[in-house]
Amino acid sequence: MLGVLLSPKIKAQNKIRQLEEEFAIPTKNEEMGEELNQMCNLSDYVEELGIQKGLERGLERGLEQGLEQGKEQLLRLQIEKKLAKGLSPSEIAEALEEEEETIRRMIGDRAV
Repeated sequence: MLGVLLSPKIKAQNKIRQLEEEFAIPTKNEEMGEELNQMCNLSDYVEELGIQKGLERGLERGLEQGLEQGKEQLLRLQIEKKLAKGLSPSEIAEALEEEEETIRRMIGDRAV
């Protein structure tokens, strides 16, 4: 019976019909009808919550990735400007308060 009530594949009207016919549950009174309607739509509600949480998490991750990419792009621009002024990797690292290895890696990538 719970399988029928909670199935996302069965429409509410079909669930009510099955409860009446297969399980001999009266569904005509007003109070029972409202409760059944809520139970029949529970799977839709749970699905909506799952979708909403998934979207929120995806948005969060997307923002984090975007911020990281933005920071890296800014660092690359700063490195490029300092290289153009003739600074060495160690001087750039000191000026930008970054690890010298990070600066050397980014200069080595040459996507600066």
